[in-house]
Order: sequence, then C-alpha cells, then structure tokens
Amino acid sequence: MVTKMNYLKTQNLPDRPVRGVIIDSKISPESVETLTRMGITVFFSCKISSLNDSICTHPDMMIHHLGGNKFITAPEAYDFFSKNLTGANIIKGTHFLKEKYPKDIAYNVAAFGDFVICNVPHTAPEILFEYQATNKKILNTKQGYSKCSICIISYDAIITADSGIYNIAYNNGIDVLKISEGNILLPGMSYGFIGGATGMLDKNLLAVNGNIKKHPDFTMINNFCKNHGVDIISLNQNEIVDIGSIIPIF
Repeated sequence: MVTKMNYLKTQNLPDRPVRGVIIDSKISPESVETLTRMGITVFFSCKISSLNDSICTHPDMMIHHLGGNKFITAPEAYDFFSKNLTGANIIKGTHFLKEKYPKDIAYNVAAFGDFVICNVPHTAPEILFEYQATNKKILNTKQGYSKCSICIISYDAIITADSGIYNIAYNNGIDVLKISEGNILLPGMSYGFIGGATGMLDKNLLAVNGNIKKHPDFTMINNFCKNHGVDIISLNQNEIVDIGSIIPIF
C-alpha cells in the first residue's frame, strides 16, 4: 500500500511518469503485469451493483478526478475510495447510479485543457459546479458516455469514434481524429469505446488495454499521436478491451 500519493496536478494529462492508476478490477493479469513492471501501482475499482454487469466495475462510471488530490465519486463508491486513496479530498456526489441510460452517466465526464465534454443535463451537479467555478468551457454532447468515447491525447487533442463529439470538438478548435466505430471489445455489449480502453501514463505516452496494432485504424491513430509527440504502449497483445478508462492519479 502506498502511504504517500503525489497526486497529478491535471486530470488525465500527467506532466511526469505516472506512478498510480485507477483501473477496472476485471482488467487482464497481463495488463496489470505490464503496469507493475513500469513501476505503476494499480488501484482497482469497486463494483456498483446497480449498474449493468458490463460496466459495473468501470472507474469512469463512478469516479471523476478534478486534478490534484480532489475527486468526485458516486455516493455508492465514496466509502471505498475514501479508504483507498490516501490524502485525497473526495467529494461525495448526490446522484445515485441506476442501470438504465442516462441514469448511469453522471460521472462519465471528459476533462482536458480548458474543455469539459459531457451530457450536461445528466451530469452530476457537483462536477458542473467545480468546472463552472474554474471557468472551464463545458461542451454539451448527446453522447452520455463521454469519457468512454474520448481518448485524451493532449490539452487540445482527442480521438473519438462518435460523430457528435467529433463535430463539437472540431467546432471548438480541438484537434480531433475520427476513427471507425467498434473494433474494441466490451463483454456483454456490442462494442466498447476508445477512451474506455486508454489512458496517459506520461506526458508523451498513451497506454492501450490491448494490442493497438490490431485496430483497423492503427496507422491513423499512430500518426495522430506522433504528430502530438505521443508514443503508444500496448499493455497486452490481445484484442483491445474497454475497461472504463485507465485513470492516472499520481
């Protein structure tokens, strides 16, 4: 157990090598082994029994990093993360999660640079309040699984398969790569999302839960990342699987 956590100043975009991540407790042993070899401590998510089995352990469904030691969690996950994230300032959200969409998306918010992308009417008010107070540009999208759908590359660059998010990003000056839908596994669902299968492990290193070369748009993805000075590491050699994001925290 890590006793001191030097939390990352900026959510999703580390400015140094990451030493701790929150990930799905169902992640493959191979991915855990890769992260451990890199000197990264793995903090597994808990299970939210009210959510669909396919996403009930996905961290991006239950916790949102605001930056620094500040987090907002679903009330069902508050005690779990309060116990496991030493020194964290955790805000207990008021929105309880339900199985049916959009009652499950309150904490699934993508924040990077000056931007926050989410389905505003169904986002936890605590999250909206925090970003409104810091004058972030909150962009509303119909896609409620916003964090799942967005692979964050830099302060102004993302990858997504969602046409609505692509248009919103493009119209707001964000460099955005549109990839094909599907090609990412999510057991129990038709397919998963690129954001849910990825996370930054350094300012210039993107981790993918699976072999990125197996994605049909690998060349486009790789070139886009290279253009932003970002390399890609595959955590295992299997098909890419959506695990509810790799959330870097310290």
